[in-house]
Amino acid sequence: MEEFIIGTCYEKKFHVDEEDTALVLGSGGEAVLATPRLVAWMENTAFEGLELTLTRENTTVGTQIDIKHIAASPVGMEINIKATLVNWEKRTLNFEIEAWDKAEKIGTAHHQRVVVDKSRFMEKVMKKHEGNL
Repeated sequence: MEEFIIGTCYEKKFHVDEEDTALVLGSGGEAVLATPRLVAWMENTAFEGLELTLTRENTTVGTQIDIKHIAASPVGMEINIKATLVNWEKRTLNFEIEAWDKAEKIGTAHHQRVVVDKSRFMEKVMKKHEGNL
């Protein structure tokens, strides 16, 4: 099993486009960054950061996210996301995540990911598809 360092931060930048808005995604009535897109970007930041440290046989899956989307961001705004590993035990990793636009903090989240063996994970998923579970 890989070793993870508490306090490791992963950061990514995203750009709010029309397809990222609540209006387009159906989660609201205005052309501002949609909460579902913010959730995806937060998960993606943690996921891609961890992928750099995992063996080829493993990946992580998101199992929990508790988000507060505290401010709106318009189309055209750049969003900075920082995911910090706060603890891990066995295969479970916990992150605190912050998101900022140019003007202010727009969101926070607690996010949990679990390390899985890719082939065993997909084998189980396919059995479900085939009705063998």
